[in-house]
Amino acid sequence: MRGALGTACSLGIGGLLSACGEAGESAPASPPASEPDEERRPGGVNGNGLPSDTVSSRDSGFTGTLRVLGLGVDLTDEIEAIAEADLGFSVEFEVSDTLTMEDRVLLRPDSFDVFSGYAHELDRLWPSGNLQPIEIARIERWAEISSLFKVGKSGPGDPSCTLGDGDAPFRKMYLDPDATGEWPSSAETIEELQGTIVQWVDEETGETIGDEPAWVTGVPQTFAMDALGFNSDDIPVLASELSWAELLNESYRGRVALPDDPGIAVQDVANAAQALGISEFGSLGNLTAAELDGVFALLSDLDARGHWRSFWATPDESVSLMALGEVVLASMWPPAVSLLVAQGFPAVYASPPEGFRGWAALQAISSSVEDETRLAACYEYLNWWHSGEPGAIMMRQGYYNAVQETSRAFVSDDEWDYWIEGLPAGADLPGITGRPGDVPFGSIRDGGSFLERSCRYSCWNSFLEEQALQTERWREFRGV
Repeated sequence: MRGALGTACSLGIGGLLSACGEAGESAPASPPASEPDEERRPGGVNGNGLPSDTVSSRDSGFTGTLRVLGLGVDLTDEIEAIAEADLGFSVEFEVSDTLTMEDRVLLRPDSFDVFSGYAHELDRLWPSGNLQPIEIARIERWAEISSLFKVGKSGPGDPSCTLGDGDAPFRKMYLDPDATGEWPSSAETIEELQGTIVQWVDEETGETIGDEPAWVTGVPQTFAMDALGFNSDDIPVLASELSWAELLNESYRGRVALPDDPGIAVQDVANAAQALGISEFGSLGNLTAAELDGVFALLSDLDARGHWRSFWATPDESVSLMALGEVVLASMWPPAVSLLVAQGFPAVYASPPEGFRGWAALQAISSSVEDETRLAACYEYLNWWHSGEPGAIMMRQGYYNAVQETSRAFVSDDEWDYWIEGLPAGADLPGITGRPGDVPFGSIRDGGSFLERSCRYSCWNSFLEEQALQTERWREFRGV
């Protein structure tokens, strides 16, 4: 891959590593897209650079350093600098790989304050007692958080919206109010106070169950929809026409890539097998041992026939593989395809008719944070993520924020229309690199508007009951 990575560097994609969660690096700050329209900011701008209707973020009196641990989708130099300027205290981002950061939660909860993780990690992490229940009453914009996190649909009551199999955030966020007491308390009652993860909605009826619980495992932050990237010169179809089944199409033998990640690769192949009609699964988010056997048999059979060109380890590699023409179809992350498009490459991000594979970030607080001043700073940081500017930065990467409306003050009308409303770009817009033209004039976002895209999930990144078996089988398959 040495030559391919050289090409990747020439495309200017160094920042993608941390933008998509590679450990050990941070993305360079991108230049501001444009000056926000002052008249469109609610009530003007206060001294912190935040809309003046935002509650002040300098109330805690905290003077230390807030330590934030995560994969790095959100932990960039640009966001860190803005957070410090707005909050008035030092913020330290630490980017890690999935297993390492999960082990930190399980073994060293005193080594971080805020955990920027994912809904599907809670099955493994919550029982440890090393993350503390978060009080909804302290989240200033809770009422504005997308209903996708609360009841599973961005369009509640819309029968065309699918919940998706697996660890959707509405299934992993709320805590049983009867099992959760005030925090902090003595270590002797920690198991009781941890509570039981529940959901607030009846999936059969779509109706909420009683009053909204008062506590959550984590506060909603960023979310998105993942699928396949493809070269439209080689595969001349619309984004909405490319099925997951194409991942197994032997016409592309030797030119298909998967991530070297068992959780994602196995789920994507299962999506493809089900779309093709050669397999059927009880839940794409919780494959059984027998179902895993079937998926790995398929993976191995195709591997023996040379179907898989590569198993990419970093998003940069996926960009390089497509830029060099070595693959025409791959399981990819949205920013990778956005980088290719920004350089004029004919890459398209599929919006499969079967639905996307979703992921969602929940920001949690370490149980070791007991000092009220530090705890208040944690809540201030969580609230800051809903203030608008961080959501605008993530929007230009192709992601969504749990509270979107506040970001209107930090993007142009054309940007909002493109990213959220699904309308043609009214000008050359900034995007993944921060330069106008990343999104060419007249282009339409693959998959359409936010409501169209967020209404179509086939599954969510998930922690399987057979997680250990899946990992073992993947290592055997990959020969590691």
